[in-house]
Amino acid sequence: MVEAARTLLPLPDLLGRVAVLGGTATDKTTLLVGLALRQVRQQGTVLCLDARRQKQTEVQFRLLLRGSASYVPLPPSGIVSDEIAQTVLTTMSRALSGEPSRRPLLLLDSVVEDRAWERTVTFLLNAGVMVVELLPSPVSLVFGRYDTVLLLRVDVGTASALSRAVGRKVSEAELVSLKAGEGVLIHLVRAQWVALPEVL
Repeated sequence: MVEAARTLLPLPDLLGRVAVLGGTATDKTTLLVGLALRQVRQQGTVLCLDARRQKQTEVQFRLLLRGSASYVPLPPSGIVSDEIAQTVLTTMSRALSGEPSRRPLLLLDSVVEDRAWERTVTFLLNAGVMVVELLPSPVSLVFGRYDTVLLLRVDVGTASALSRAVGRKVSEAELVSLKAGEGVLIHLVRAQWVALPEVL
């Protein structure tokens, strides 16, 4: 049974590789921009690779972050070219070698995993970069690849597949009951209901 009123904790600092599943287009844009704003406010570097190419995401990155964060639209195929991979490596290495501050944050929205890109992501993780990936579907959640999973609200039709993908740690009813700005953070065996970072 879903709790009538649950206490939401603020989304903690993320570490390692985080998968994000569920959410509407607006939820995903709000999460990306909210994470980027939080990172920039704490003097951290952020880079977003966007294959979903929602115009609202690009507009908010360019207007709200005004050059503090990098936004790179990808082709709809979601494949990261060698040139873009080099840009990612250059940006993240500058952030890691500069003044000690927050770990750099790499946001990936619907990016396709191929062998070369997976090696690049593994290298960045080993160097200390935080990677947050918005996955296009529960099928994309590969066991053992992600340290943490963040679930956003979904409709009744998708709730079962999402609940199954995370080993039923969160019920279908709980997923459907999530509201905008809420999520369930799953780290190992612990599920925690959280409030997502706000844009304004």
